[in-house]
Amino acid sequence: MILSKNGLRKYIWSEKGLRKPNITSQIDLKVEAAVNPSEHTQKVIDAIANLFARCSPELSHRSRVMGRAVGSDSLAILYEQVRSRSAMGVLRRMLLDNRAGDSTWFLLNKQAATSGIAAVIEDEQESPLGPIRVTISCEELDVLIDWLVPEL
Repeated sequence: MILSKNGLRKYIWSEKGLRKPNITSQIDLKVEAAVNPSEHTQKVIDAIANLFARCSPELSHRSRVMGRAVGSDSLAILYEQVRSRSAMGVLRRMLLDNRAGDSTWFLLNKQAATSGIAAVIEDEQESPLGPIRVTISCEELDVLIDWLVPEL
């Protein structure tokens, strides 16, 4: 385990015994969230950084935080948390329902993310301050989805 600058956990594949996906194509991650007038930009940036390793979110367009990452390492925290929270079914359904070609997306609760918790939500209204939208692109998307959230 590695501690981030705000003290929250970041996982390493080998330490947790997490299985890397058997994928040869690149995995691209785009993470974005709106910054409301009542929010501090840095808290939104930290919320994203708490959940996605190697993602360096930055303020863009004055009211939106956006970050990008490449590779399965960026999904390590999500990979573990969806298993420990029994959220695999919801996440799998969202990934399959929102699929378009070689990319898909899902939503996370922004408030939970500030505490390092990956709470998958099905509707934007479930996150009072707005959601974090995560878009995943990969030529082997079926394999990636089956690795991240296998069918039960």
